[in-house]
Amino acid sequence: MSVPIVRSYLLKVFAKFLGLSLFVFVSLLVMLNFVQIINQGVLTGFSFYFLVKSIIYLLPNIVATSLPLAFLLAMLLSLGQLSQDGEIIALRAGGFSFYNILYSVFWASAAATLVLLFVNNWLGPKAMKRSTDYTVSMLNRVTRIELKPRTFQQISDWVLYAGQVNSLTGGMRGVKLVRRINKDKAPAFVTMINASDGRYSVVRERGMQIELASGQFSQIDCLNPKKILYGRFSSYTTMLPFFAESGPGRKLNQREISTPGLLARLKAGIDDPQIKAKYRIEAASRFALALAPLVFFLVGAPLGVALDKRGRSLGFGLTLLIIFFYYGLTITGMVLARKYSVLFPWAVFAPALLTGLAGAWLWKRRLYAK
Repeated sequence: MSVPIVRSYLLKVFAKFLGLSLFVFVSLLVMLNFVQIINQGVLTGFSFYFLVKSIIYLLPNIVATSLPLAFLLAMLLSLGQLSQDGEIIALRAGGFSFYNILYSVFWASAAATLVLLFVNNWLGPKAMKRSTDYTVSMLNRVTRIELKPRTFQQISDWVLYAGQVNSLTGGMRGVKLVRRINKDKAPAFVTMINASDGRYSVVRERGMQIELASGQFSQIDCLNPKKILYGRFSSYTTMLPFFAESGPGRKLNQREISTPGLLARLKAGIDDPQIKAKYRIEAASRFALALAPLVFFLVGAPLGVALDKRGRSLGFGLTLLIIFFYYGLTITGMVLARKYSVLFPWAVFAPALLTGLAGAWLWKRRLYAK
């Protein structure tokens, strides 16, 4: 009956550090994403409701990112504390093997891996799509926008330029509007509008209304360069929607598509080799990153029990070093796999394999030798 009691006690100590570490990492990433979402739009006129919804739907991905980091830090701190207080030595003297001591932490790492597999491959992408939808909806509710003179500004499918801008009256001089329409991922039509004078105003939840005077309009057919539409106007009014691709028709990136969806698109065939490589690497990296808790257990457990009286500062230092090594190798592997297709998927899973081998060596050197 003593072994379950020991495992329960060790799991309780580990869970305390895990909860604290997870709270710190999640709070930090929530704040960073909050600032990023704010920077995507204007600082006035947005909907606080949509902003909160966007952050809430980001939480599964934030937790999935934070969980491996928090797991490694909690393991090093909890085992370091037990080792520093002499409890590891006392348990070993009482006849407990390292298997009995670390049993609960191992199964916690396995459970974390299963959670990450579910979140990375299904829940996370769906939640990311909902978060982006709410962000787009929030930005569509803009009530004020400030144009800057002599600056190209992207508004939906249009690029707007004005030599002079009066933000108080909405007046503009030297106005240029350019819009490119693609067909089958290739430029099909290019529309250009030039005007000497103009005004702009924001229509709530719709876009920017542009009123121009004394200008020229031209449209070029890229598929037939000899076909050009040209005309002059004394007055011209148009609406520039804030986001032309909002709603159901919005184009999704690979992070917003579940792994079954990515595999289905790859099976159906993708002509663009860059998009195909993105989908393949995204699908493979979700499985590779889900292995992080197990890999961190292999490398962190022998380091944690060996901290002795060197303090918790060493635990923080080791956490940063392992995270830098592991995720640095992961990013490098993903870049190499995208550049050289022959390295896929080996380069994506290589960091987990190398870190796991390093952990096995540490187990043999530090644990089995005791």
